Amino acid sequence: MHRSRKINDEFTVNLILKARAPVAMYKVVLSLLLIFVITYSAGNVFAEQARLATYHEIAQVVVDQKLSNNVTASISLQTTSIKEFQIPPELDAKIRNNTAVVGIIVTNENQCVLGVQDQICIMINTKRTEGQGGIKEAQDNARKTGDLFIDDINKALNLNAKFHSVFIHYEDSSNRALDTSGQVSGAGTVSAVYTAQMESTDYMFNNISTILIPQQIRNMGGFYDVAKEIARDDSSKMSFTILPREKDSIMQLKVSEKYPHAARETKEIDPLKLFKVDEIKKSSYFSGGFFPLNSLIHVVVLPTDDTTKIHTNTHVIDAVVKNNQTVPADITKSGWFFNSESGKRIEAMYLFGEDFSVKRQDLIMTLGDNTPSVSLPGSNEIYILIGIGVAAAGAAIYYLKGFRKN
Repeated sequence: MHRSRKINDEFTVNLILKARAPVAMYKVVLSLLLIFVITYSAGNVFAEQARLATYHEIAQVVVDQKLSNNVTASISLQTTSIKEFQIPPELDAKIRNNTAVVGIIVTNENQCVLGVQDQICIMINTKRTEGQGGIKEAQDNARKTGDLFIDDINKALNLNAKFHSVFIHYEDSSNRALDTSGQVSGAGTVSAVYTAQMESTDYMFNNISTILIPQQIRNMGGFYDVAKEIARDDSSKMSFTILPREKDSIMQLKVSEKYPHAARETKEIDPLKLFKVDEIKKSSYFSGGFFPLNSLIHVVVLPTDDTTKIHTNTHVIDAVVKNNQTVPADITKSGWFFNSESGKRIEAMYLFGEDFSVKRQDLIMTLGDNTPSVSLPGSNEIYILIGIGVAAAGAAIYYLKGFRKN
């Protein structure tokens, strides 16, 4: 069966927002971009043949000891192709052609914003520009923009959401800690909020994924199968996000499960235990070639102590310095590559290399001793996870293009 894999050759550093947006710095994009610089050599046949599809699957674990004290495990399925996530072309164009819209989020996360409880939320987000009117004008403008899209979104996703309120985001501590943008939350974002009757994650994920994802991709397993299993848990939540750009949109379907008040007691990070599987496999969608960066396992730790170290019992990919940046020495090898091994944020990416699966024991990591600190207020975590998941996938696209041999 022939499957088209569109290679994205137009991904730019401006991953999500215009670079001058006041609260959308997206520093995490820049740091993650540097992780995935691909160094090619004449003797490395596989690296020369490395390919990148528009479809990405990311398993992510966030251990937040600093802000929320929660551990969150999530699976993200993501693409920029409306053939892989089948939203109506006319809706895609309508969203991208309206410069007021910076993001659309559909979620069953409890209390998506203050004042909403036990309901599905559709949030149509705009960016409030400083100096352009007061609160009332910002709310009116957001409502007008939201009303232009809500009927089309309801129809596309088989929902029946009605207007609830307009919410202006002010709190930004989680975005600052993780160096993420305020596009889906954070100071300066204004959300026109529409709500519908609450649905379980299992029902909602199966309904939306069936609408969005072609059967041939759903039947190819991979991280999608893990997402389906997580969705069956009563405590799991899901989101579908559209982040428009000039020529396409980043679309992300995410299922997550939160382990409250567990982060500061965490000494061992066992990613697949959190996902309730003993082995995770890449989607068969990538079986027709060498796609080293389309399936990623991403671990982020916000430690309470900046001297905290992280250790792994499996292969660590060596780093080399190229153009004054530290990058993976060999993308054909499987193992962890560390963007930062200590400090305010610890980040590691597991690269599959030439392997197609990895077992639970090979992913376990341990944290060194740390000391408790005072808890800070945090934003709704589901929006923070959306941001860093988008950045993780985007990094690979930009640098695979930039370092491919002519």
